Amino acid sequence: MADQSLRDTDDPAAEILATGGLITLLGTVVATVIAVVALGDGDSALAGILGAVALISFAASLVFFAADSNRSEGAPLPFPSWLRTESETAAEV
Repeated sequence: MADQSLRDTDDPAAEILATGGLITLLGTVVATVIAVVALGDGDSALAGILGAVALISFAASLVFFAADSNRSEGAPLPFPSWLRTESETAAEV
């Protein structure tokens, strides 16, 4: 059975940031695919608009993931102290 102290806690803010990042990244993929199809059909205006949407969506996903990373930077590591490097254990003392 897993030790409860080593288990990840359910932080709603972290879940929202991670899920938002994944959803915007999925939107990036969908917009890119549709833009390529539109470009193949000769509709360059629609392809350009969807390409811009894909770039904005990708940038938004990077913002979500960066915010999630900054939130979890100060969190304790989920693995035992004997697996940490010397610099990590020295910083805790």
